[in-house]
Amino acid sequence: MPTSSRSFPTAVILSATSFCLGAIFVNWTYDHKTLWTHNPSDESITLSRQHYAQIATEPAVIRNAFHIVIGLCLAGFVAKLYKPSEANKLFDGGSLVLFMAGIIIYLTNVRTGLGSVLSGDWGDVDELTGINVIAASQVIIAFTLLGVLGLQFGQYWAEIQDEEENARFEQERRELKERRKQQKHNKEEAEAEDSKKEK
Repeated sequence: MPTSSRSFPTAVILSATSFCLGAIFVNWTYDHKTLWTHNPSDESITLSRQHYAQIATEPAVIRNAFHIVIGLCLAGFVAKLYKPSEANKLFDGGSLVLFMAGIIIYLTNVRTGLGSVLSGDWGDVDELTGINVIAASQVIIAFTLLGVLGLQFGQYWAEIQDEEENARFEQERRELKERRKQQKHNKEEAEAEDSKKEK
C-alpha cells in the first residue's frame, strides 16, 4: 500500500528538512557579510572564520544529533518509497534525489571547508574564497531542501486533486446508476400499464 502525503513518514521528512534549513539559516548572519557583500571587511572575514571554527569544534553529540536527523529523513523516504505508487515515485523520488544532492554537497564542501578553517590550509584559494565556498554550498543545500519541501507539498496538493476527481467520478457514477434504475422502473411501469390496457 503506497504511503500518502498525510502519513507519519511525511511528517518525519518535513520536520527533518525544516530542521536542516534552520541549521543553515543560523549561518547566514555571517555568510551575508562575506558572500553577499562587495569587498567584505577583514572584521567580517574574521567573524565568519571564528563562527565556522566554533562549528568545527562543536561537541560530537551535537554533530551526531544533526546526523541522526538526516538519517531519520532518509528513513522517512525509504518508508514512503516502499511499494510506491506513481505519485510516490515522482514526488518522493525527486525529493530523495534533491536531499541526497544536499548531503553530498554537505560532505564534500561544508565538512571539508570546516576542516580547512581549523587547519588554516585553504589549498589553491585564499581564506575569503574558502569561506565563501562554505557559504555558497549552504545556499545550494538550502535550495535543495526547499525543493524537497516543495515536492512534498506538491504531492499533498496532487492527492487532494485526485481525491476530488475520484469523488466527482463516484458521484456521477451513482447518479447514472440511479437514472438507469429509474428508467428501468418507468419502462416496467409503462409495460405493466400497456398490459392492463390490452386485457
